Amino acid sequence: MLKACSYCGRIHDGECPQKPKRNYKQEHNNASASRIKERKFRSSSEWQDCRKEILDRDKHLCRLCLYEDNYISVGQRLDVHHIEPLHSAWDKRTSHSNLITLCKMHHNRADHGEYDRGYLKKIIKSPPII
Repeated sequence: MLKACSYCGRIHDGECPQKPKRNYKQEHNNASASRIKERKFRSSSEWQDCRKEILDRDKHLCRLCLYEDNYISVGQRLDVHHIEPLHSAWDKRTSHSNLITLCKMHHNRADHGEYDRGYLKKIIKSPPII
């Protein structure tokens, strides 16, 4: 059966000869290895100690709630967010200039790219003022 190719726009009787073959198994293995490495790091004492240092530095406050809304979030779960993600900046995994304390809502927004990395780095340059 003839099919229109979404890759080259031509009509073929089967696979497009121009379309590069993907090695899904290799991609999956690479992604799995990366996730395993990240998971091990997140459960390490190195990360737990660093996380505590960042929470203390930020006075256990969501820096975006404080900076944007002049609001102190009380009783919310706080996360320490990697401004540059682990998978792309492994060498900065414990760098204090790459970590910020965020509430769950702001952490989700930051993970989805709603905040520019430069903006987050600007916020952590000054200590939280209550």
